Amino acid sequence: MKLTALRVCLGLATILGAGSAIAAEPAFKVYGTSVSMDEVAKEKQGDFYEIEKKKYELIESMAYEKFMEKFWEKKAADQKTTVAEARRVYMEKNAKVSDSEVKQMVEKYKDNPQFAKFNKDEQQKQVREFLRDRSSRNVEMDIIKQGRKSGDLAISFPEPKEPVFAIVLNDADQTRYGPGADDIKPIVCDKMSCPITIVEYSEFQCPFCSKAMPAVKRILTEYRGKISWTVRDFPLSFHDRARPAAVAAHCAGDQGKYWGMYQAMFDNQTELQDEHLKKYALKLVANKGKWEDCFKNASAKNPVIDANMESGMKVGVTGTPAFFINGRRLSGALPYEEFKRVIDEELTRRKKS
Repeated sequence: MKLTALRVCLGLATILGAGSAIAAEPAFKVYGTSVSMDEVAKEKQGDFYEIEKKKYELIESMAYEKFMEKFWEKKAADQKTTVAEARRVYMEKNAKVSDSEVKQMVEKYKDNPQFAKFNKDEQQKQVREFLRDRSSRNVEMDIIKQGRKSGDLAISFPEPKEPVFAIVLNDADQTRYGPGADDIKPIVCDKMSCPITIVEYSEFQCPFCSKAMPAVKRILTEYRGKISWTVRDFPLSFHDRARPAAVAAHCAGDQGKYWGMYQAMFDNQTELQDEHLKKYALKLVANKGKWEDCFKNASAKNPVIDANMESGMKVGVTGTPAFFINGRRLSGALPYEEFKRVIDEELTRRKKS
């Protein structure tokens, strides 16, 4: 049977199949009840997307490699020389590195302990080699872009469509509308009514979550009045203080101080033992006894934390941080520019709709 690419769940996942008949066929049976491939894809749309994305990236990488091989072979044939010499001449002409670029990067990394141990000549040599290699990669990507534009390189395998996940916020969610710890009251819009709703799956021992915070604050500042930012717990099993920290934050949240506690714990990620959590909380909350009773009865907050984790797993979250911008998933300690790109796309799409 000829295999074709099958898009399922309104384009949210792609499975290799043989048309809609395959999607309707049972993937497995439980006590005689069949579960179709279509149902599996809908339930695990994030996981299927990641699988298909990796498959596409592998095919794309192979296509680029084969294209560049042929490109250099053609250059060598035209110039009646070797492939290595043709590439060297081309790169020498197009992948140039200026002395000012070298000087600027040496200055940037001069205080790095690993870099500082080299003498000045060796520093310049290493920087120049790095910049030349980076420039060469950029030149090759430009060649590939031109190849795709001209049709000399055509990838037939379909690129999987980015999933858009439906995440519904609820009263238990901790949401803010600006960069400050007290920005918990709606400014122009409320939670899901904002043009931009961001849901972050995070945990307090996650170093990458901490690294993303400068970008998060900048986004909340620049898009104030257009954005709501919700954090959901996703404590990873190998971080033993992640769940107690989540409990501490929710107990502070009962008194409107979730985000103050959130900031205090990210500012002190290496100090999250019970005595540390108590110290941070008691500086924030008005009713100290209420917070202490809440923290002692940690199991009362577990349903909220577990529900947050379950909601994350349903949309394919496996690590932290994971961000959903109007349902579009981004993962990792992302720079400001990546958040801005997706947010601006969503604002533009909203204007057109």
